Amino acid sequence: MPVTKQSFGANGIDQYTLINDKKTLAVMLLNYGGTLTHILVPDKTGHIRDVALGFDDFDNYKRAENPYYGALIGRFANRIGEGKFSVDGKEYQLATNNGPNALHGGLEGFDKKLWDVKIVSQDPPTVELDLVSSAGDQGYPGTLHTTVVYTVRNDDSLEIQYRATTTADTVVNLTNHNYFNLAGVSENPKVLETRVQMHDVKGILELDANALPTGKQLSWSEAPQFDFTGSKAGTSIGARFDELKDTNGYDHPYVIHNEYTVDTSKLPLRHAVTAFSPETGIQLDFHTTEPAFQFYTGNFIPDDTFEGKKSQNNAKYGVHGGFCLESSRFPDAPNKPDWLPMSLLKPGETYASKTVFRFGAHE
Repeated sequence: MPVTKQSFGANGIDQYTLINDKKTLAVMLLNYGGTLTHILVPDKTGHIRDVALGFDDFDNYKRAENPYYGALIGRFANRIGEGKFSVDGKEYQLATNNGPNALHGGLEGFDKKLWDVKIVSQDPPTVELDLVSSAGDQGYPGTLHTTVVYTVRNDDSLEIQYRATTTADTVVNLTNHNYFNLAGVSENPKVLETRVQMHDVKGILELDANALPTGKQLSWSEAPQFDFTGSKAGTSIGARFDELKDTNGYDHPYVIHNEYTVDTSKLPLRHAVTAFSPETGIQLDFHTTEPAFQFYTGNFIPDDTFEGKKSQNNAKYGVHGGFCLESSRFPDAPNKPDWLPMSLLKPGETYASKTVFRFGAHE
């Protein structure tokens, strides 16, 4: 069966496995947090590699040190300054769990919720995850109904579709926080040699000392150390870390387009990033309809705290052990009038987007 379900060793926690017809892509995920636990692909020699960081047991996912491995993030991914925003003239205060910022939906965001899952299709293998977040959950207004659909296709792609509706005006920003290591961790425990090329990417958002956007968009000429386009295409992740000492790597929002709509699913699917592992020859192509993505290189993964999976020879995880491509709206959008339309969801409207991760391998 292309889609199967089994218990994940805890009461009510299930793991779903989606495998394409060619058996060249297998994806496993939990109903807890909609969490991607495994992504299995062949390398350039045909050897199967697990390119997702995660665990074989549920207890590790519940640990406070877990840096959102593979999880769905909501209600609002990334940061909201001082945990405050206003809707319809009323100010809302969220928990500040990242210095002065609210991060990734709160203390018990969507990554810590038990989602309802149903198998939608065996061909292509597809599951639908549903979650109802009641008004006031983590401090957000409106009851939010969120649906996320995972599909594994024969072109070796994982497609993620997001949809949400609300009973009252609220703010939304959904993403998946998977950490990729295209060498599979056991081959190389760090992603610093991974080569990155960016395609339909305009620049980055300037950040202040609290990692919040100032409102200014920087071009490559203004921020050359962040450029992976043109002559900088194929630069390795770690090549310019000496220019990124404040953040110990990349943790920055990259801009794809400036169409600020709450439903981006009707926009073109843009090819944003190609990442390539010279060790295994595995390539990842990242496409999305979203206006931005957070490029994060695992700068704060704790060293010697977590052991990887059997599929990764139980290699230990540590700093720079994986990178994230988190398709999203702009961070702190609720507090920037020009950006608010991309994150403000009203009754009768639909928040929606689509992201695709496609895998392959070559010399």
